[in-house]
Amino acid sequence: MRKLFKTTEYNEYFWRCDTATTILEFEAVMVELRNYDIEAYQWLLKIPPHHWARSHFSGRAILDMLLNNLCEVFNSKLVKGRDKPIIRCLEFIREYLMKRVCNVMKVLNKCQGPITPTGTRILEANTTLASKYHAQSNRGQKYQVKGPWNDQHVVDMEKRECSCRKWELTGIPCKHVIGSLNEMVENNEKVGELYTYVHKVYWIYTWKEMYSFKVEPIKGRAMWPKSDCPITLVPPPHNKAIGMPKKKRRITVEERIEI
Repeated sequence: MRKLFKTTEYNEYFWRCDTATTILEFEAVMVELRNYDIEAYQWLLKIPPHHWARSHFSGRAILDMLLNNLCEVFNSKLVKGRDKPIIRCLEFIREYLMKRVCNVMKVLNKCQGPITPTGTRILEANTTLASKYHAQSNRGQKYQVKGPWNDQHVVDMEKRECSCRKWELTGIPCKHVIGSLNEMVENNEKVGELYTYVHKVYWIYTWKEMYSFKVEPIKGRAMWPKSDCPITLVPPPHNKAIGMPKKKRRITVEERIEI
């Protein structure tokens, strides 16, 4: 993509398409892109939007991440073990997991509050923005929330939905939801703690449950039991290619599209 469309104007249009959380916002930016450059618009249409645009995400993952960082981190941790034989590679992964669990538990023991540090930062930022919004109840579970720049959305507290879709996509109450909760407090309605409106994937309790398993230590290779299998396994035939061996991971189709 960067090789075809290099100017910063393209980056702005592409990023706005990526980050739009509703289909109407997405289509409006696409119209602007079409008027700016029809070739870039047609190129972008070839990629299904549910792969890259938040407005078309289902919300099932409770995550609005647009990057491939999870896979990149996984691959970076396997660099030192990738060229090892299968047993040694598995041993490398097992030892890494032992260290990983211990390090995460040290961080967890220092955490304060019911929400993860990332969830807390997002929630506090949304709470600050919510102070500029006013919510109007329909005498039911729905609220009309108005804010600066003609920002107006509908919040359904019963279904836990906001028309901006950020609550559904991230699992964290957006500024419109928090504005509705503020209105409920003013009307002496039972609201409860704010963290209870955050999806459980952001709870410290859930984080601890994820890392509650233990990776058992094992003895050295010299202490392993000998196999009773009468067949001796030999390595498969291998024809060494001419030139230096390639260690660099092959780029996937999705990564080529990002480039």
